[in-house]
Amino acid sequence: MTKYSFVSVFLIISLVTFNHLEAQNKLNSSELMTVSDLLNKKHSLESNNELKNTYKLQIFSGSLEKAKETQDEFESLELNIESRILYQTPNYKVWIGNYRNRIQADRAFEKVKYKYPNTLIIRPGK
Repeated sequence: MTKYSFVSVFLIISLVTFNHLEAQNKLNSSELMTVSDLLNKKHSLESNNELKNTYKLQIFSGSLEKAKETQDEFESLELNIESRILYQTPNYKVWIGNYRNRIQADRAFEKVKYKYPNTLIIRPGK
């Protein structure tokens, strides 16, 4: 009898534990919305370059007219690297690329340093 009661107690405890763990894994709708909102916010921060974990190359800093000229000149090189003009008081800056680590930024730097010797490797927001 004790053997059967031990097995039954073990099964009951196992089922209760399993149900408890299963209940903890379920998210309600408000938690899902929060996760979705956080993912959207992260995406917008990444697209606006407000996160500090990426590297970029700055190939120009100065007036708007020269920044546009520099961007057009860079795009004519057809290196398949995105470029963007950004205003940071008091200058307009031309940033290119979006690199996850310093090694990738260094490789891109090697491609453009002959044409833009004053290029800087930067981490926006840092």
